[in-house]
Amino acid sequence: MEKFVELKKVTDRMFQEKKIEQHPLFVALNNGEFSEEQRKEMALQIYHVVLYFPRFLSAILTNMSDYRMRMPLVENLFEEHGKMNEKYVHSETYKEFLKGIGVSEKEIMESEPSIPVIAYNRGLTDLCLHYHYLEGLAALGVIEEIVARVSPLVGQIAKSNYGSENKSLIHFTDHEVLDVQHANEIYEVVALNYEGDQKQMIERGLQFGMYYHSRMYTDILENVH
Repeated sequence: MEKFVELKKVTDRMFQEKKIEQHPLFVALNNGEFSEEQRKEMALQIYHVVLYFPRFLSAILTNMSDYRMRMPLVENLFEEHGKMNEKYVHSETYKEFLKGIGVSEKEIMESEPSIPVIAYNRGLTDLCLHYHYLEGLAALGVIEEIVARVSPLVGQIAKSNYGSENKSLIHFTDHEVLDVQHANEIYEVVALNYEGDQKQMIERGLQFGMYYHSRMYTDILENVH
């Protein structure tokens, strides 16, 4: 518990310094600076990230020998897959969100990830698969917390533009809660090893998570302008 508290002080400080909720992408969205087509394209690019996230978790799991440490992550992966109910698979709930903002099934099928999103997906896959699991896991913890922090913003913006009764927005209302829980579960696993030489590795992983995800938001913003 003591190591978890120590680790959380580090992540809290990171989020105080970075203020991800004030990223220019969300400021511009909140100010209504995008056309409907631009909003749809940004949402589609995030879709290609949502599709990939379970693979990051799976890559981490291949590098963990202790089943007791794997168990919280397996549960996380289970939830990513809707607890085996296809209706609640996260990529499917996100697809419902896309349809709720006017993206057609054809547009979803024909959408391709942009170079920045491909770079993000490949970079995180490499980190999770080819380096020490603590580094990749720390990065995923920060990413989960970022999503938890921005989901209320995106959900509120979507309600303003597409109606508060739009049931497709459940993807973001769910993630306001789920991703806080997932981030803390990941931090708890990482904190078990937050000592000695591994501290530096873990803190580098935290920084990777903040860099990769905030950079991805920046690149998506630039890509639609």
